[in-house]
Amino acid sequence: LDPIHTSGLRAMTGKKDAVYEAVNKPSLAQHFVGLHNESTFVKTATFGAFVCFKPASEGGGEFLLADGAKIINDMDKDVLKRLYEGKVRISVSNLDMNFLDVLPQDMKSGAMDSLQDLILQVVAPKFDMDLEMVFGADQTNPYRLQAIEHAQSPINRHPVTGQPVWFCNLHNHSRYLRDRRPCTVPEVGMTDVYRGDLERISPEDVRHINEVCERNISRLMMKEGDVMLLDNYRVLHGRDVFNGERNHAVTWFESCGEPLQKKQ
Repeated sequence: LDPIHTSGLRAMTGKKDAVYEAVNKPSLAQHFVGLHNESTFVKTATFGAFVCFKPASEGGGEFLLADGAKIINDMDKDVLKRLYEGKVRISVSNLDMNFLDVLPQDMKSGAMDSLQDLILQVVAPKFDMDLEMVFGADQTNPYRLQAIEHAQSPINRHPVTGQPVWFCNLHNHSRYLRDRRPCTVPEVGMTDVYRGDLERISPEDVRHINEVCERNISRLMMKEGDVMLLDNYRVLHGRDVFNGERNHAVTWFESCGEPLQKKQ
């Protein structure tokens, strides 16, 4: 199943074969989907198959691919070291609890603690992630409650080859980048990426990562009947904005028919 299957964010078009819609909603047509691996802190897909049943009727929607190994090779080593040593944390949701501001000061702390625990019990199972509920992490609103994944490395080793690869969704989830490109996600669904200590990643580092990712993108316009197979551990993927209607789908699987064996 899709790593975020339990969230219900991606509709299934074929339950028997675990086939999902690939961001076809008209409300997200003008939303740029940045490079990412299909992964959460606790669950990762190994291989993916993307199929085009109908390309965008009025153009756009190119499929984006980038080699995670090449991204590492092209990245400034100081930037890479800072992120690797400090790790990253991904925020997946914003809940503004501004009503807390009207509570007496001696009640606020207890109310905030109770809300953190209550919402974690509701949100965490839905997203099947290892989440922490944190108030005010983005420093814009002390009553903004964010669901944040625990610290993880932006670099992974391929499970078969052992090769280090860029395995980080910053290009897609960074709020700094989303605010500067087409984005139609409502505030509650806005994401962000922090350092492991929840401090902001500097704009300079984010811009550098974006430049490296963009430089390594291959753009593919899929035609009706095309199928794209990808190694989710090696390749990041995304989707450009489109106009009109389109029908793409995706399914995820663990192997290509053979047991996964790491090379010695």
